[in-house]
Amino acid sequence: MKKHILVADDDAVMVRLLEFNLKKAGFTYTTCRDGLSIENNVRTTKPDLAIIDFMLPGKTGLEVIKEFKADPELVKIPIVVVTGQGKGSKKTELLDAGASNVFTKPFSPTALMEYVRSLLGKTE
Repeated sequence: MKKHILVADDDAVMVRLLEFNLKKAGFTYTTCRDGLSIENNVRTTKPDLAIIDFMLPGKTGLEVIKEFKADPELVKIPIVVVTGQGKGSKKTELLDAGASNVFTKPFSPTALMEYVRSLLGKTE
C-alpha cells in the first residue's frame, strides 16, 4: 500500500513542487494551505507523515508540532518542517519540539524525498 503524506504550505509554488516530487516518488498526498485545517485533515486522511511549512496562516509549524506531540492519536506521525527560517535556534527549537527534521528553503527536493523514504521505511 502506498504511503500517504500530508503537505501543509500556503505557497502555491512550493505545494506544486512537493506534489510533483511526492507523486514521482510513489506517494499519495493531501494538501492544505493553512495551519488551522491541518488537524481535521490529519484525522480524515490519516497520513503516514506530514511535511509542513513553519510559517502558515492560522498556526505556526511549531504550534502544529506541539499539538501533534500532545495528542495520543497524532503523536507517532513524523513531521518534517520546510522553512525559510530553519537556521540556528529556530531549527533547534523545532527539533526539540518533536520535528523529525527541518529543511531550509531553498532545499533539494531529492534530498527531502530520500529522507521521507528513509523515515517511512523505519516506521513500516
